[in-house]
Amino acid sequence: MYHSSTIKLAAVEKSAARDGFAEPYHKVTFELISEGIPKSQMVVWVHPAYPDDDLVRVAQTFAWRRLLDLSEAASENAFSEEEIQLLWERVKPANF
Repeated sequence: MYHSSTIKLAAVEKSAARDGFAEPYHKVTFELISEGIPKSQMVVWVHPAYPDDDLVRVAQTFAWRRLLDLSEAASENAFSEEEIQLLWERVKPANF
């Protein structure tokens, strides 16, 4: 039950106002694309002290860690691939 997924850079807004912070941050937005799931976005705030040349890479690193943490949280109590396939075979509509 794996679907192709990709992450695309959607926008970079330098020196953007960030709620709760006095100084501006760089706002990097990624588009999360996965087959069968509506597109969504992830915003990553990067401190302006990071070099501009590494801005997107730093944001990708922060995004990777957050997505990994979310993946681990989502996997708690999840069905195995075999279990979900067996369940689907029991419940799928006849015309499927």
